[in-house]
Amino acid sequence: MSVGAGGAPGAEGALLPRERSTLAALVDTLLPPVPATGAGSPWPSGRALGVDAEISELVAQEFSPTQRAEFRRLLATVDSPLLNLILGGRPVRFSALDARAREEYLFRWAASRLGVKRRGFQAIKRLALFLYYGRERPDRDSIRSAIGVRPTVVVAPAPPSRHRPVAVTGPVDIACDAVVVGSGAGGAAIAARLARSGHSVVVLEAGPWREGATFPREEVDAYSRLFHARGLLTTRDLSVTILAGATAGGSTTVNWMTCLEPPAPVRAEWAAAGLTQATGAGFSALLAEAAARIHVTDSESSVNPPNDVLRRGCLALNYVPGTDFDVIRRNADGCEGRCGVCVFGCPWDAKRSALVTFLADALSSGARLYSQTRVQSIEVSGGRATGVRGVFRDGRTEHPVRVRARAVVVAGGAVQTPALLQASGAGPSGVGHGLRLHPTTAVFAEYPEPMRMWEGPMQTIFVRRFTATDPALHGPWIESVPAHPGLAASALPWTSAADHRDRMLRIERAAASIVLVRDVGEGRVRADATGRPLLEYRLTTADRDHLLQGMVETARIHRAAGALRIATLHAGGLSAGDGRRPVTASEFDAFESEVWRRGVRENDVALFSAHPTGSARIGTDPARSACRPTGEVHGVNGLWVGDGSLLPSAPGVNPMLSIYAVALGTAGHIDAALRR
Repeated sequence: MSVGAGGAPGAEGALLPRERSTLAALVDTLLPPVPATGAGSPWPSGRALGVDAEISELVAQEFSPTQRAEFRRLLATVDSPLLNLILGGRPVRFSALDARAREEYLFRWAASRLGVKRRGFQAIKRLALFLYYGRERPDRDSIRSAIGVRPTVVVAPAPPSRHRPVAVTGPVDIACDAVVVGSGAGGAAIAARLARSGHSVVVLEAGPWREGATFPREEVDAYSRLFHARGLLTTRDLSVTILAGATAGGSTTVNWMTCLEPPAPVRAEWAAAGLTQATGAGFSALLAEAAARIHVTDSESSVNPPNDVLRRGCLALNYVPGTDFDVIRRNADGCEGRCGVCVFGCPWDAKRSALVTFLADALSSGARLYSQTRVQSIEVSGGRATGVRGVFRDGRTEHPVRVRARAVVVAGGAVQTPALLQASGAGPSGVGHGLRLHPTTAVFAEYPEPMRMWEGPMQTIFVRRFTATDPALHGPWIESVPAHPGLAASALPWTSAADHRDRMLRIERAAASIVLVRDVGEGRVRADATGRPLLEYRLTTADRDHLLQGMVETARIHRAAGALRIATLHAGGLSAGDGRRPVTASEFDAFESEVWRRGVRENDVALFSAHPTGSARIGTDPARSACRPTGEVHGVNGLWVGDGSLLPSAPGVNPMLSIYAVALGTAGHIDAALRR
């Protein structure tokens, strides 16, 4: 079940006592207490740290009614003898089992051939482990110290910006030339271009305004405050977790700063699909303009240990620098390699995100920003967009917001944009189709020395050797991942409480590398009855094969770099090496065979995406696309899309620069239309 974008809390959403009791038993099975030993302090149980209570609160306050019903059915199922008899052949009640039997029960669900059981296990496991390890508080100090996490210290953060959102003290009803919904890469770039051209611009951002010293420093807190659905947004079947920013600056505020231009064959594919300018010099100029404004260079791409092992392994395999692998260009200025909290927003403004570049430019040119303002509908009259309606919420007050405008730009990202268009009844039948995710998994490799993958620059080496193994560049590419403890714990396999805890105790020496695929298949975004996005997505056979190829090649690189143990994220555990000596050739051969045998099943291999695109794509056919080549929505004049939704197909690289360039091109068309 995916977690929605937010909902009104209420008693009707609270779990019943028997449901809370079942949830507590599940949490304590995943995270039982560990007594003190001569080697360390005791570890409290998940229930002792209130993990079950936090999950109950999430269910009550964040889940939609449908999602709450699914979660309650899960709790009822695990404690129902009849349903357990049907699903597992044994009439057991989970709460009546002893500790060992409960662990065996959960492992059977994790590794089950039934997708519904794997999905149910992941629904509980990911939440519990993320909340347990992602907190940075005194009651977790012994745990975090044991796994090698050093306290976060931010010295001399950037001073507050002179720009501020408009203070909302009552109902808002205003008019402007252009209203931009969303302040990420696309929305900020369009707002900046239009404001600089002399148009009156209003930007509406559903997320909060955070900057410098006000960025959260704790992992759970950061995901709760800066990401869509608290970082728990998933596809409808739970198989892919979607990480997308929900704050001023959008995903550019929390992303990993990787700046790569779309390959020439992809640009040609886009041009053939309707983005005709993609192959021209003008588009190259827009890419260069965006790169210059956000300060894209490789001068600050220092290589920390998790990135260095990628480089080291590639060199050992005689891969060619600059061709097979390369240093990543990043939008950094003054980074100094001191980060480790960059994914939670840069406290020094060294990450040249939209927040401190294009959005700041827009505000300097007179644009007005309303944060914590969620747009609920687009107003359309006589086939033309005339404005938007929404609501401002700051946790204490709530005020209606209406903005009348000659141009409406929807730039909420590839998840929210199609949902808003559909909820408003705006656009053709092609809206929501074409969702691409760059489905991603990871390989963990353990080394003799500390890696601390959550410290230092996040991504500075990428491996592109294997993308061209598919003629259309659908082959995998490889990057490092700065997995903090909560995210890592939620992704790592759980075969027993002791096994998972042992994995976490070794995580300080682990380097995680992600395998990304330019998806052949596509999914769909639909709005539910409340306007929340529902993501339907299923991997094709080709995408599964490319992920498996990427796992094997990533593992090969780590073996060449001297890894002592290499593991995938398959639920039942799949690894090579004993952690005491380098992985042998025979161990690796057996590992490779097992990877291909296990394959990729939904909720059996942890999958992620930080690159949703294409769900309101450009095209000439309204039945298969949402927007004209200019970015204006088919059939609705004055309504434009300005984010990664526009991309006709997956870019095959981290999409930020592509989104900026397409948005700047769309801004030129909007400017011309307003002048007409």
